Amino acid sequence: MSNATPPFSISASMTHSIANISEALGKISALYSPATIEHYKQQKLTSIQMKNSEFQFTVSDLSSPDSLLALHRSLMKDQSEKSGRYREQGLALKNGLQMAPQAIRVPQMVEELFAWFNTTNHHPLISSAVCHYELQFIQPVAQGNTELACVWQTQQLSQWHTLFSLLNIHNLISATRQRYFESINLSTKTGDSSVFIEYMLETLLSALDILESDLKSITKIQTPQQPPQVKNTIHLDIQAPQVIALINVFNQSEKPLNRQELQNQLGLKDRKHFRERYLKPAIDAGIIEMTIPEKPNSKMQQYRLKS
Repeated sequence: MSNATPPFSISASMTHSIANISEALGKISALYSPATIEHYKQQKLTSIQMKNSEFQFTVSDLSSPDSLLALHRSLMKDQSEKSGRYREQGLALKNGLQMAPQAIRVPQMVEELFAWFNTTNHHPLISSAVCHYELQFIQPVAQGNTELACVWQTQQLSQWHTLFSLLNIHNLISATRQRYFESINLSTKTGDSSVFIEYMLETLLSALDILESDLKSITKIQTPQQPPQVKNTIHLDIQAPQVIALINVFNQSEKPLNRQELQNQLGLKDRKHFRERYLKPAIDAGIIEMTIPEKPNSKMQQYRLKS
């Protein structure tokens, strides 16, 4: 990383993947109760496959170099003198990875990376993937860099949306290990982490599909929260996951919400996608209403459940 801004570009594929991931998160949140999700988490906690530091390590802030080193210290089971410290020597890299930067440059590179992460306006799915790649490029510690990058991204995404606490990114990349390292190598060769970001978004989306299947398998009867009663003349699919997710947001709020507040609650960035897949169907079905119906495009416009 030659400057304070990691090199990457946003592609149409990334935008599409982010929309699909956000939709999957909304669908799972709408169709499965917190009790079902917690039951699933407890099952994973007691299984051998998921009994690891991703569920054992929790911290309110992982946005500083010191917290990264603290996370590494918690991951190193042997608690050697190298745990929780930057590497002081060069590394002999495996899996075809390019040569790591000189050890003397590591502290500054990590500082620059976190300075960018703490100020960027990019979507968390993008910024966390960028940092994952950059940590693999920098190789900040003597051992455990892959696990460190995976757990750090899991924790960051879990702070953005709690469902990510059910995923184990380290296990996810193990299932596609060759593609994982190929995407890192290709990103390094091109000087742009876009290939890795696209790989990571595809991997997360696949994991959410599997998560939904797992939740369905432990739920005998699927009973999504019932939407408010509407006129029988309405023929829209008001049981659509997007509409149900929108209703759930309103059920958790005691006041009307504007468009941006609704998108933030749903984890959606694309305004057009939100309007066409969430907002318009709910309004057309008579489920929600505008607070200023005579001025639909007003900057002061808010929405609420229709009584």
